[in-house]
Amino acid sequence: MTHDTILKHAALLLGSSGDAGMITDPNGTIQYVNPAFESITGYGQASALGRTPAILKSGQQSEAFYRNLWDTLRKGQEFRGILVNRRRDGSLYHEEKTIRPLFDADGSVRHFLSSGSDVSTRIEAMERLRFDATHDSLTGLPNRTLFMDRLEQALSRATRSGEVFAVALLDLNDFKSLNDALGHDAGDAALRASAQRLKRCLRQTDTAARLGGDEFALLLHDATDVARVMAALMEVCAEPWRFDGAQRPPLSLSVGVACFPDDGKSAFELMRRADEAMYRAKRSGGERSRWALSRTALQPEVASVPAPGHAQCGLALLEREVAVQRHLVKAGDTIYRVGERFRNVHVLQVGLCKLYGLSADGKEGLVTMLFKGDWLGLDGLADGRYRCSAIAADVCEVLTIRYDALLCAGARNPALLTQMLAAFARQDSRERDTVLNMHALPAEGRVAAFLCRWADELQQRGLRNDQIMLPTTRAEIGGHVGLRLESVSRAMTSLEREQLIRFNSRSRRDIEIPNLLALRDYVNRFSERN
Repeated sequence: MTHDTILKHAALLLGSSGDAGMITDPNGTIQYVNPAFESITGYGQASALGRTPAILKSGQQSEAFYRNLWDTLRKGQEFRGILVNRRRDGSLYHEEKTIRPLFDADGSVRHFLSSGSDVSTRIEAMERLRFDATHDSLTGLPNRTLFMDRLEQALSRATRSGEVFAVALLDLNDFKSLNDALGHDAGDAALRASAQRLKRCLRQTDTAARLGGDEFALLLHDATDVARVMAALMEVCAEPWRFDGAQRPPLSLSVGVACFPDDGKSAFELMRRADEAMYRAKRSGGERSRWALSRTALQPEVASVPAPGHAQCGLALLEREVAVQRHLVKAGDTIYRVGERFRNVHVLQVGLCKLYGLSADGKEGLVTMLFKGDWLGLDGLADGRYRCSAIAADVCEVLTIRYDALLCAGARNPALLTQMLAAFARQDSRERDTVLNMHALPAEGRVAAFLCRWADELQQRGLRNDQIMLPTTRAEIGGHVGLRLESVSRAMTSLEREQLIRFNSRSRRDIEIPNLLALRDYVNRFSERN
C-alpha cells in the first residue's frame, strides 16, 4: 500500500469520527486533522498542517511522560493515556488519547494515527468527588481523613530528616450556647469565620483542618513557629464576626499543642497529647482564649470575651433534605442485627450504643461503642448486610434514614454525601487508632486505655467528669481488648484500688470515672513505658 493510499484510508477512518483525529509522519509532522480536531482544539487544517502536536502542549506533563510515549511508539506499540492539552485559545482540557503506528509493507512505521476525546467533564467530576471526600463541605478545609494522611506524611519525613513539627487541636468555647441562642445557621457562619481566620495565621506549607463539630486541627511543619501562630490566633479570635447583618461578639477558643518527637512519635500519641493540652487550656481559661503546650505550664493568658463546645453540625441540613424518623430506644433494645439486610442508616442523637460482631467461632463480642453524633449502619454498605448488631446501652434517641432516600438527597445536595463519608472516615480512624495503640499495652494498661478512650468520647460530647459512667461488663471489655475474664477482673480491681474507677452502687455493670485526668495520666505512664 502506497503512502498516499495509507493516508487516504486513515483520513476516511477519522473523517466522520467525533473524536479529535490526527495523522502525522514518523517525525511527528501533522499531515491531516479531522473536523472534530478543529472543534475541540481550535486548530483546523490551515493552522495545523506542517506543524507538530507540540502546538497542544500545556507544560503539565513531565518529560518522563513524553519519553515513555515516544519509547512506546518507536517499539511499534499502541500508546494510551490522558493528557492535559492547551487549545488554540489558551484554555486547558483533558484528552483521553490513543496513538497507533501505521506500518509500511516492509514493517517500518509510515504514519501515526491519533484519536482523542475531551474527558474534561469526567475528570473534573472525579476531582470534585475526591475533593469532597477529603474536605469539609461547610468550611472548605481539609477533613479528618486528609489531616491524618498529612500528619502521617509529616511523621515519615521528620523521622528521616530529624525535623521538629507541631500538631495543635482547637475547640471553640461554649459553641452549643451560640447554636441554641442563634440557631444552626449562625453556628455555621461562626465555623466558616473561624476557618478563614485559622488560614490567615498559617504559612502555605501548614494545614488547617476541621475534624468535625467545632473541632479544628493545625499541622505546623516548623515547631519553632508555634509561638508566632498562637499569638496570631489569639489576636484574630479577639475580632468580632458578622451574622445576619449584625456584628457578633468575638469567638474564644482553647488550643493544645504537641511537638514531634518530644510529645510523641506516632499520630495517636501526638493527637492525644495535643488533646490533653487543649483540655488543660479549656479548664484554666474559662470563657477566655487560651493555649497550652503538652507537658508544660500554661502559656500567659490572652483575654477574649465569651464565645461559642461540642455541637452536632449538619443535622439541620440532613432533616431539610431527607425524611428522618426519630424514635426512642430502651436500654437493651436492638436497633439492627448482624446479617440483616441493609436498608437504613442511623444517627445517634442521644445516648450510648454498643456494636457487637461475630467472631470466627460464631460468638458475639463487643466491637465498639458509639456516642451522640455517630452514624450507625455504615458497615452494611460493603455487601448489603449489617456486619454488626447495634444494641442500645441506655435510653437512646435515634434518627433513622432510608439509605436509598439519602442517596437521592445526596444527588441533589452533595454536602450530605460528604457528611456521611466524613463520619465514616472519622469513626474508622478513631477505631483504628484505639485498637492499634491499646493492644501494645499490658493487661492493666489495656483496660485503663479502653475506659479512658470511651470516657474521653463522652466528655467531648458535653458530659462533666462527675457525670461519666460506662455501662459495660468485664466480658465485653475482655472481648474488645483481647484479654481473658480473669485478667480483666485483676486489672479492674487494681484500678478500683487506685481510685481511678468505681462501680455504681446499684449495678456493677456501670463503671464510674471519678477523675478522668488521673486516668489519662495513668494510661500515659503505661504508653511511655512501651
